[in-house]
Amino acid sequence: MKRFFYQSLPLVCAGALLASAPVAHAVTLEVTAWKGNDSEPAAIPDLIKKFESANPDVSVDFSYISRTDTDIVLPPRVQGDNPPDVMMTDMPLVKVWGDAGLLAPLDKGEWFDRLTPPVQAAINTGDEIHIMPLEVIGMGNFVNMDLLRQVGIETPPITIDALKVACTKLDEAGIKPMLFPGGFSAPLYVIANGLEAAPQESSALGSGEQLFSESEAFIGTLETFSDLADAGCFDPEIQAGVDPWSTALSEFKAGNFAMMAQGAWNIASFSEAENLDFVFAPIPSSKESGVALDLFGIGWSIAAKSDQPDAAKRFVEFFTDNDNLHDMLVAESAYSPFVDGQSGVSQVAAPYDAARDNGGTIMFPFSVLEWPKPLESEIFDSMTGYLLNLDKDPADVLSRWDEIIEDQ
Repeated sequence: MKRFFYQSLPLVCAGALLASAPVAHAVTLEVTAWKGNDSEPAAIPDLIKKFESANPDVSVDFSYISRTDTDIVLPPRVQGDNPPDVMMTDMPLVKVWGDAGLLAPLDKGEWFDRLTPPVQAAINTGDEIHIMPLEVIGMGNFVNMDLLRQVGIETPPITIDALKVACTKLDEAGIKPMLFPGGFSAPLYVIANGLEAAPQESSALGSGEQLFSESEAFIGTLETFSDLADAGCFDPEIQAGVDPWSTALSEFKAGNFAMMAQGAWNIASFSEAENLDFVFAPIPSSKESGVALDLFGIGWSIAAKSDQPDAAKRFVEFFTDNDNLHDMLVAESAYSPFVDGQSGVSQVAAPYDAARDNGGTIMFPFSVLEWPKPLESEIFDSMTGYLLNLDKDPADVLSRWDEIIEDQ
């Protein structure tokens, strides 16, 4: 566990100390997050220094705890009498801890009115609000423009038809068109296209009101896998075994594939690669805009049993200032949750920005609790299995999704 601890108290000589008023002891505020370490700093160490400079009576004791470990390490503390004062959370955590009364309600201040409507709706699901959102991160299609230009294509494919054309040209030129692992990229494609074509709201599918196995939109999306494979986009059996978090990332970064659906959090890493000319575009779909699949990621929450509630509120409010938050957004390649906030995404995401501007945005349903968390693992597993056997009836695959919904 890596810890950052910053504290600054005035240095005075003994005579001056006797002549002056007593110096107030700094309040120590414990903050935990799964960002802020060397690999994902998210500008948090610098922002902590900036906060302390603006609040000299507060000293921040920061602990990095991974997202996985957060589920293990923090519950005993949050349930007991020694919780961190401020914790990084997401909506699944807020659902569990907030419903259990372990999080302090946040005031619906000026910051709440500034939130974008989708984010505001996501956190405003009950009588109380327990999270102050920090960012929205895009999930779209990374496109190596150098490889596309080699076959005469000057713009990233936004529609399914354009994707098929690009794949065929790339394949005929001996260029590998797509990384499409079942553990992440394929599910993003299915979720984006299925929701775009579905007449029902995402929540209707997540509640079981509409069955996935009876959804023409999702059945049709799975059927396009064979069309993409026939167009030379990918070898389904090979892609089923690709690790989306190691092999896929390194292969795209090395310039060995032309396209890959992934998250914008990879922009910084890919930008470090020499001679990799890429853009971040929407997920190709049946509509001209494509799909900008936005993930509502992280936020700050205050423990109900915090020993320093006033200082904790000041810390959270510090991040509602657009100038402060922008430092984090730039480091994360993320969008602001506020309508008046400035994007932290670079120019390489211009095609994705265009999709958002043209009405192509769909919120990733798991990040806003429209679909239950157990379904996410099932989708990743079932897409890997489907890639191994594209002859399987899509309704049979989707019926497993319905079973997960029914069990919740």
